[in-house]
Amino acid sequence: YLKEWFYEICQNDKYSYQRTIFFNWIQSAEMSGIPEFEACARTYRNWSKEILNAFKYGYTNGPTEGFNNRVKVLKRVSYGLRSFPGFRNRILHCTN
Repeated sequence: YLKEWFYEICQNDKYSYQRTIFFNWIQSAEMSGIPEFEACARTYRNWSKEILNAFKYGYTNGPTEGFNNRVKVLKRVSYGLRSFPGFRNRILHCTN
């Protein structure tokens, strides 16, 4: 039930509800006796400020992470390119 409860918290649009129930969820997860949920609850408690900001504002760094991943993949497959300007041009071309 903890997994579904957390999913419900994430799907709710009301921040005041999310904030209140989030800490109730952490407390329940800590007392669940399930080691994985207990570890998850510790992590969520340590990162609660950041998680609540994500609930409040809805912004993520997903697009930035995707861009960085694409550059890293290009770097791996571009082994043997002779010049940095060529590599830079390839990044600019492939990421637009």
